[in-house]
Amino acid sequence: MTDDSDNDTSCDHVDPCGCSPPLLVAMVEIAGLQLSRRECIKGAGAFWGTLALGGLASQALANTSDAKSGTEADVIYSGGPILTMLEDGDRAEALAVQNGKIVAVGELAAVMAQKGPNTELVDLQGKTLMPGFFDPHSHVALQSAKFATANLDPKPIGEAGSIADIQQILKDWIKEKQIKPGGWVIGWGYDDTGIEELRHPDRDDLDSVSTEYPIVLVHISGHLMTGNSRMLDEVGITAETANPDGGVIQRKPGSDVPNGVLEENAGMLVLGHLPMPTPEQAMAMLEEGLRFYAEAGITTAQDCATFQGTWRLFSALEEQGRLPIDLIAWPRFNAVDDDAFDAIVARRQGTGRLRLGGIKLGLDGSIQGYTAFLSEPYHVEPVSGDIVPDKCDTERAERLFIAEDNEALTEEPGADTGADDGFRGYATMTQEQVEHWFRRCDDNGIQIQAHTNGDAATDMLLEAVQKVRAEKPRPDLRTTIIHAQMMRDDQLDVAARHGLTPSFFPVHVYFWGDRHRDLFIGPERSARMDPARSARDRGLKFTLHHDAPIAGISMLKVAWAAVNRVTTSGKVLGPDERITPFEALRAITADAAWQNFEEDRKGTLETGKLADLVILSEDPMTIDPMNIKDIQVLQTIKEGRTVYSATA
Repeated sequence: MTDDSDNDTSCDHVDPCGCSPPLLVAMVEIAGLQLSRRECIKGAGAFWGTLALGGLASQALANTSDAKSGTEADVIYSGGPILTMLEDGDRAEALAVQNGKIVAVGELAAVMAQKGPNTELVDLQGKTLMPGFFDPHSHVALQSAKFATANLDPKPIGEAGSIADIQQILKDWIKEKQIKPGGWVIGWGYDDTGIEELRHPDRDDLDSVSTEYPIVLVHISGHLMTGNSRMLDEVGITAETANPDGGVIQRKPGSDVPNGVLEENAGMLVLGHLPMPTPEQAMAMLEEGLRFYAEAGITTAQDCATFQGTWRLFSALEEQGRLPIDLIAWPRFNAVDDDAFDAIVARRQGTGRLRLGGIKLGLDGSIQGYTAFLSEPYHVEPVSGDIVPDKCDTERAERLFIAEDNEALTEEPGADTGADDGFRGYATMTQEQVEHWFRRCDDNGIQIQAHTNGDAATDMLLEAVQKVRAEKPRPDLRTTIIHAQMMRDDQLDVAARHGLTPSFFPVHVYFWGDRHRDLFIGPERSARMDPARSARDRGLKFTLHHDAPIAGISMLKVAWAAVNRVTTSGKVLGPDERITPFEALRAITADAAWQNFEEDRKGTLETGKLADLVILSEDPMTIDPMNIKDIQVLQTIKEGRTVYSATA
């Protein structure tokens, strides 16, 4: 167990930031850093001690698989809709797989020519077969950590609609996990604004669950937590405990007695007392998290803000052949030193089970956190106090998450709160930083994912693109604008000219749409947020993502949200930006593979491509569009091998 100072990864931000991941992810990062160079690389090379491992395990698996010679298929699927995703309405009668690849797809008679004496024939019984889902943007490490805790997401994403719901979820979790008295009970995702009581569950509420276990609940934002009396006793927080710098210990009314709620840096008092995972435990958690991705029909996932320790864990999993699906890692720019960048350049064409995508930039925050950078003021001004621009302000956080080479480039965000004309949020990078990274990546052929929620942040991105690339667009790099929620028509025009590709976050319309309309950005702007139809009308290829752990990992719910644009109140928000089911499904299969330079291997059902498949309970192309989100994933197949089955 390390001391509290070694575990301090806190910062003063009111919204989740890129420099200091939430509590449990900090624990994972620390576990990864414990892997020694000898344990990680065994003489293989460098990039955070482990880069050269990528691709070895999956290649070894390929070399030792039960390879068959000739044209005899391992399995042939028929008897249900087979959606190739090549064109709207394109369907096949049968599909054959051999050695992890598709060897035939088309009419039943032609495909059956691949049948041999040992070929397995699978009757789909009317169920739908289509390409496995390609996750365009999420955070595997964050989501895996969340899977390892009691899920307290508010309704409709989760089941916690009240404090009573939270209490029952925790009781069920203790029973299910058979936690021994004295063991820590950790929950994640509660939202005081999303439950009936509109307040935090406090120590008394959680004492009603149990006083035998220390209980700690992490807020959905990652910047607050609450706990029971046993937790406060374990940590040593009493009426005499002073508020730490940058944090607040909430008190019961009229007294100094803590009520259990810890704000910002006060929550980090808990970290040094939690049972720290070993590297093997952290690896097991990540492996289990990826199996949940497979359960959602995902055959390629992404970790889009990978830090040093987490990369070590992913690499060790690949070396041991324990990654159930493919994983693309995107190191965040401020965690990449010169050696790491050189290694990314050397490995940008990797095709193993684990590979690097490129560099992740973050230009602003989130709309619902009042930290997205807008060109016009927020509809309703924030009233919760000062909004602190993203900047690590603890030495420990900088040691964990920021490479020394980047300290000079991450000192000052391009903050602009727009005080004269109303609050507009702020940028988290300067214009010079954005241009620096575009030049560096362009010069070395490295793809960029750039997070912009607000349109002013997108303006910064496009200014850098137009300045660095001038009259020589680089569509070959497939620069991806992540979230792109407030992209204006003129910005979509620039993106089309330069071959940029957006990845929209349509679940926002469902989960936060009513609040975006009434509180954050108003009716006019909210009606065209996530402008997928406008992008399609300009010929832009785009993808759709869930940004896990923000809104679950269901790709079908993502597609449903883009097709229907219905909010939690049942109102349609921006009907003109709706897209068709085929367009939505392409955005999580073929176009997602294209966006990530994998269209030659994934995304459509064609001869020679990987047999990355998903079997669904219904046909999403013909079902009532409002029911797409209710379709069940029955089986997920990665390179011909079942990695999830609902009947297993």
